[in-house]
Order: sequence, then structure tokens, then C-alpha cells
Amino acid sequence: MTSTALMNASYTLDSGQKLNYETVKNYLVSGDGDATDQEILLFIELCKAQRLNPFIREAYLIKFGKKQANIVVGKDVFVKRAHKNPRYEGMRSGIVTITKDGDVNEREGTLKLPGETLIGGWCEVYVRDHKFPIRSTVSLEEYSKEQATWRTMPCVMIRKCALVTALREAFPEDLAGLYDVSEMDRMPDKLPEKEVDTKGITPQQRGMIMGIAEDAGLYDTSNVKDVTKLTEFCDSNGYDLVNLTYDEGNEVIKLLSDYNKRKKGVVIDVDATEVNDAEEQKEEAEQISMDEVK
Repeated sequence: MTSTALMNASYTLDSGQKLNYETVKNYLVSGDGDATDQEILLFIELCKAQRLNPFIREAYLIKFGKKQANIVVGKDVFVKRAHKNPRYEGMRSGIVTITKDGDVNEREGTLKLPGETLIGGWCEVYVRDHKFPIRSTVSLEEYSKEQATWRTMPCVMIRKCALVTALREAFPEDLAGLYDVSEMDRMPDKLPEKEVDTKGITPQQRGMIMGIAEDAGLYDTSNVKDVTKLTEFCDSNGYDLVNLTYDEGNEVIKLLSDYNKRKKGVVIDVDATEVNDAEEQKEEAEQISMDEVK
């Protein structure tokens, strides 16, 4: 992908924040993978087209290893957008269960009675000028995953899948191409909900700080909670480790690198000085002995 395309991929949000390649790369990629330029560009364009604000967690770019990245939206985007649409007139949703006798029940809400087996979820969305409600019924076996949320709250999760499916069908102009994390395979059990602070250090900066600090003897990965030495180092240089800004993060990285080099260099210099001093003293002693002989 050309650098020109990446440079032109920019979206200014209603809040005034700017979404571009650098902010996505440094702050907005979830997972342990490294998103490609094409995936980042697609994420920016989707946010632009759908007016999504990823800084307040309305959208996520998730990348694991070398697998294709997934783009999902926050849990409240579907409902909020439906309520803002003037044609929206309400909805009903719930779960589908089956009894031991084979009777299938559709119940509003997420209450499953003793003796029932959960088999799916359903949702009806009422849209003005539509004769019938937009209805979605989904099967549990198609969505259920092994994550903790699906094991502990399957009724809530399958109802949610039915709800977002029905809302997407009811309002394609608002929700087309948007997917909830519950609909996606191999997704994290829980996504971060805290707003993104682009003034703080990036995960990459944090990793560099910890790595250099460990090499310099100021941090030990075997005791990750103990940052006493690193905190003292930052304090002595006028920085607050906990509240570093992006620019301060770069400064701390430079300070740590210089400190690490000096620390290693001091050892070499001291040894060299000691050797030189010893040789000079030996030469002086030999010269004195020769003078005495004369």
C-alpha cells in the first residue's frame, strides 16, 4: 500500500479528535497481532463511513497473530443508533428453550426455567410503515463459544446475538457492515471499555521502557508489580511513571537508554583506568630503581 494512501486516510471526529494511521497503530489495535496497513486503512474508512468514534470504544480493530483482523463495534452502538432513527418504534427480545417433553417456548427476557434447555434467542423490531415487525431467531449452537461469558451467561449472550441481527436488518442504512463481538468467532471474552487516552504512552512505548529498565537493572519481569527502582529513576528525572504522556514516554526511553549505556560503560572505563594506573605505577617504580642503581 502506498504511503500516500495511508497519509490521506484521516477522519476528524465530531469531538475534534483526528483518527489517522498513527493513532490507530499506536493506540487502537487490540490483541497481540500487528495490524497490516490495509487493515488499518479499512478500519479508518469504516469509522468514517459509519461515523464511529473508536476513542470512546464504539469500534475495535482486533488482531491476533497473523490471522485476519476483525472489526467489531461496541455493545451499545446498535441500540443507540436504533433509538436515534425516527422510524424506530420499539423492540421485543428473549430466548428460545425446549422442555423435557419437547415443547419449544419463546420467552421475553433471559429467564430460563428449571428443566428447560436453552436452544436460541429471538428479537422483533418494530419499524414505522412496516406491516410486520423485523424478526430474527438465532440458534445457540451457531454462536456459543467456550469463553467464560458464554458459559456463565448463555441466555444473555444469545439474546444479544438475536437483537443485533434484527436491528441490522431493520436499519441497514445505519448498521450495515457492523458486527458485535458476540457474533464473531475467536474473539476476546471481554473488550476494553475505558476511553482511549492518546496523550498517554502507547503499549509499544511501555514495552520499550520496561525492556530497557530490565536490562539496566531497574525492573525485574519475575516480579512485575515491583516498579520501585524504575519509579525512583523517573522521579529523579522529573517524570511521573504512572502518568507519562506520549512525549514524556519518548524522553524516558532516551534517559533509560543513556543510563544503561553509561552504566555498562562505567564498568569498562573503571577497569581500563585501573589497568592503566597499575602499569604507570609499575613503570615509575622501575624508573626509580634504575636511577638508584646509577
